[in-house]
Amino acid sequence: MRRQYLKKTGLSVASLLITLIALEIALRLYGYNPPTYWRRGTEFASRPSPYPDLKYELTPGAAVKAWGIDVKINSQGFRGPEPSSDPATERVIVLGDSITFGNSLALEDTFPFQLQQRLVSQRRNVEVLNFGVGGYDTLQEVALLEIRGLKYHPNLVVVAYCLNDVGIASMSLEHIQRMQQMQNSHFSFLYESRLVQLISESVETIRTKNWEKHVNDPEVFRREYAKQIDPIGDDESELLDLMKQSPKWPSSTWYGERDRVGRLRFGFRRLARLSQENDFPVVIMIIPLLQNKGGAYSHRVAHRIVEMEARRAGFDTIDLTDEFLRAGMENLTLSPGEIIHPNKTGHTIMADSLSAFITDHLAPRRKPE
Repeated sequence: MRRQYLKKTGLSVASLLITLIALEIALRLYGYNPPTYWRRGTEFASRPSPYPDLKYELTPGAAVKAWGIDVKINSQGFRGPEPSSDPATERVIVLGDSITFGNSLALEDTFPFQLQQRLVSQRRNVEVLNFGVGGYDTLQEVALLEIRGLKYHPNLVVVAYCLNDVGIASMSLEHIQRMQQMQNSHFSFLYESRLVQLISESVETIRTKNWEKHVNDPEVFRREYAKQIDPIGDDESELLDLMKQSPKWPSSTWYGERDRVGRLRFGFRRLARLSQENDFPVVIMIIPLLQNKGGAYSHRVAHRIVEMEARRAGFDTIDLTDEFLRAGMENLTLSPGEIIHPNKTGHTIMADSLSAFITDHLAPRRKPE
């Protein structure tokens, strides 16, 4: 009896091991290769920030492989080469989220890098600093500029505005802390397994989605950001009418809520103060969602709301909708079903639009005689 039990147990264990090994081999043959921070001995590209307004920040000097490309963070904590020490250099700082950072794109394909190449080809001594951090909203971007960017004395600040910036679409601190604990665990060697990586990544994805759903609940949002919400007056009829027209679709639906638009106003007002105190202009570049059902783009109302708030703060705006529509939204997606992140062609359009704006609005700095 005991012998039969041990035999059955041994067969079950052997069968399980064979199945796990087969799954591991299949994942490797399929090419499943998540970011390197799922494997031991690597650095996570983000870390908790000592600044409450940032919550998290990029890890200076981090180097990971993500989305099939090598991603490096410089010693100053942003993507791109080390900044120049030449005091005669003009600087453009680009604030933004994962679009600006360049998820899934080589550094050379991102629009900040392409923009610098265009400006240099015009013989301008310009440096474009990519301050994009995945998941950042407008207030985090402004805080990053205040904490880390003002020391570069920018001649222009660009806000690459994604429509989901009015909500919370970031990583949670708990997620980052779990990644750090994983790296320091005695069992970190298990994360060499593609199967363990797949399971862990799936669990983290579910956790993140649940967290985002919670923090974007209207009551939770109002309670969490009460001190960062400017009022929307009942007499602002044009704005209120636009807010009522917000389409019922993720990201755009948020523009129907006073708290969301009020927090955007607060963020722009804070940026306007920095602009006035440090003498740099600001342009808001509005990046459309990559969606045009039936040939029509249904999120223009959200764009108009952002433009109104930008004008209220004294900023210029660039709306890329028409350029994206002419190129064909379907030709600008990174992958089927992706509506947030443009591909290299989309980034080229952004770089071209910004280059034209800078040529028209920002005179080259004269060299001292």
